[in-house]
Amino acid sequence: MKSSDPVSEGQSQNHAFPESALQKYLQVIFRGKWLILLSLSATLLSTAFFTYMAVPVYEATATILVDTRGPQASVGAFGIKGIAPLISSALGFYYINNELEILKSRSLAETVARHLMERVYLDNNTNEKIPIIAPSEDDSSQMDVANLEEIVKRVRSSLEFSAVRQSDVIAISARSTHPNEAALIVNVLARAYYDRNVRASRSKSRAASEFLERQLSAKKQVLDEAEQSLQDYMEEKDIVSLDIEAEKVIDQLSEFEARNGALDVDLEATKRTLLSYQEQLAEHEPNVSRIIGSANDPYIRLLQEQLARLEVQRDVAVAQNPSYVRQEIYNQKLKEIDGQIAALRNTLQNRTDQFLESLLPGQTISGGATDPAGYLKQVKLKIVEFQIKVHALEARKKALREVISQYEMRFDQIPEKAIQYARLQRTRLSSEKLYLFVEEKHNEAMIAEQSEFGYIEFIDPAVVPAVPVSPKTQLNLILGAITGLMLGLGIVLLREYLNVAIRMPEDLKKRGYVMLSAIAIMNEEIQRLGGKTKISSDGKELDIHLLTLANPLGAVAESYRRLRTSIQYSRIDSPVKTIVVSSPGPSEGKTTTVSNLAMAFAQTGKKVLLIDTDLRRPGLHRLFDLNKEPGLSQVLFGEVSFESGIQKTIDDNLDLLSCGVVPPNPAEILGSQMMRGLVEQAKQTYDVILFDSSPVLNVTDPSNISTFVDGVIIVVSAGETRGDALVTTMEILDGVSAKVLGIVLNNFDLRKAYGGYYGYYHYRYPNYSYGNYGSDGESEEGRKEQKVNDKA
Repeated sequence: MKSSDPVSEGQSQNHAFPESALQKYLQVIFRGKWLILLSLSATLLSTAFFTYMAVPVYEATATILVDTRGPQASVGAFGIKGIAPLISSALGFYYINNELEILKSRSLAETVARHLMERVYLDNNTNEKIPIIAPSEDDSSQMDVANLEEIVKRVRSSLEFSAVRQSDVIAISARSTHPNEAALIVNVLARAYYDRNVRASRSKSRAASEFLERQLSAKKQVLDEAEQSLQDYMEEKDIVSLDIEAEKVIDQLSEFEARNGALDVDLEATKRTLLSYQEQLAEHEPNVSRIIGSANDPYIRLLQEQLARLEVQRDVAVAQNPSYVRQEIYNQKLKEIDGQIAALRNTLQNRTDQFLESLLPGQTISGGATDPAGYLKQVKLKIVEFQIKVHALEARKKALREVISQYEMRFDQIPEKAIQYARLQRTRLSSEKLYLFVEEKHNEAMIAEQSEFGYIEFIDPAVVPAVPVSPKTQLNLILGAITGLMLGLGIVLLREYLNVAIRMPEDLKKRGYVMLSAIAIMNEEIQRLGGKTKISSDGKELDIHLLTLANPLGAVAESYRRLRTSIQYSRIDSPVKTIVVSSPGPSEGKTTTVSNLAMAFAQTGKKVLLIDTDLRRPGLHRLFDLNKEPGLSQVLFGEVSFESGIQKTIDDNLDLLSCGVVPPNPAEILGSQMMRGLVEQAKQTYDVILFDSSPVLNVTDPSNISTFVDGVIIVVSAGETRGDALVTTMEILDGVSAKVLGIVLNNFDLRKAYGGYYGYYHYRYPNYSYGNYGSDGESEEGRKEQKVNDKA
């Protein structure tokens, strides 16, 4: 029956309390609190187990500073610094990423692996081997350490590198299950990285020293040969020395020739330096151009954004309105947009030119790096400077050659006898002076190379960690608790969403049905009565579920009295005498409900007949410890009289007509004229006639009986009966025009339904709370009902 019924409307008015969504969610949470606690406990225990069983992992970290000015590549012997400082000052922020890639390289990890394999032990004072080099369990070889490839993989997987923000500092970290190993790996890697950096930095200066070394070796050989030739000639000709004038000419000529040789070396080195500038400029100029292009000028960026928006606006307008392209108004609009675009482009170009012009003086940008445009200017000036120097050296060389030619003319004037001696002496002296010059420059280059220590500086070496970084016990437990709570809430809410069973009165109300009463779950009350299954009375072993008789002052008995009252008030004008009690499906409590309801009616002094019309699974006779036969089927077939089929129960006002012999065609029998006649006959004797019927969805028996009774009551089991099953049941009964009085919610648990809101709902739904009894043992509702009966 829908809520359009008068009784339903009255009940709706009594319960018209608004309920917020938050309250509904809290109800769901309280109903599922044990499931949430179970989920929390299980997740927390699992997290704790795996946390405390996990092997501790230690992390050691070292920090290094990368000088973003880059390697100080010097040309050493000539006091000319290389191009790298200029490049690094403009491109310094690119170096950090380059160095990170070097740290991650396989070659560096291989260097670390080789060092660990050579070291073998964690500490020189102990015999504990380094765990990372141990052979794997599936390694069938008899090696004491794993192979190099395996160790390299382990090293690379244990390392992490990160650049500290807003700085030139890199943090190197390693994780291991042994704290000493973590610190060892980091420090070995940092040392290998430093050594590599020093070698790379010194290689920049080594080119000049190697060139001078080759020159020195060649000049030494020339000097040795000259000295040997002079000595041999002097011994052969028995010549001791030349005259003073000849000695002076030879000494000056050899000096000029030595200077000429030094000029050759200086010129070659200068050309090499010039070539270095030109090559490195060509290599880095694209990067400098990118820096200029990405320079941070907010005004330029704003102009670019506005220009992009206008261009997109124009493209969208053309794409969306192709048919309007030739119309004058449309073309005028496009011209306005094109004009704005052109003006913005012009402004953007002027602003860019001003910005680049402001960069050219070589002012500094963020981080102290030289401005890229200024860098380009400086490098190009350096190239011009060295080109001028090359020309100057070549001019000096040309002038020196002219002087040497003049001295050669004077040298040719030496007497013939001493000319050969003079030539040999000249060669020796020039070779000696050139050799001494090259040797001096070579020593300078070697000192410059050895003084190069790279651009890496240690800040903090790794120390042995005292506390593991993993597992994080406190964090894991907190996350485990949060996960458990969220999982529990998710399960509860999902279960609520998927659960289509009737659980509480609100579920019936939302569907528009009248709820006559909510019958409390019987288990607790039965346990308070000792947990017995039978009660003895007047020699009968009655079923304990007859709580209206077994515990008349209990909450369950009060629920049945409330059901009785609801039935009496369901129709004021036409009192209800014949009632069918059924349910959508089996095992929903209809037999227990009809038995206790019959007892409740009998306790008011009314003459009540309880008929078992469930001819398929009869059960009323067992509840009252009576005989199954003779019963309804024998009375209908005339085998016994109506009076002979009636059995007396423990209550004088309650009689029972049991099922009798189970017939082969129950539906036809219950819908027959004989059944109608029996009901009319029973009305002459009894005030109330109750029928225990089969489930509506299983058979048509209740539908047949409902056509000639005053009303039908449907019993649903809280948490068991599906909503769609109840809807189908009501449709079937509506199809035969049955008079449905309402729904009885059986096995209803207030605590389970409302959780912490139990007290609140105790007052919100007073007509199905556990009744409050007065001092005389009778409930307030019972008193009201008795007054009604007295008036009747």
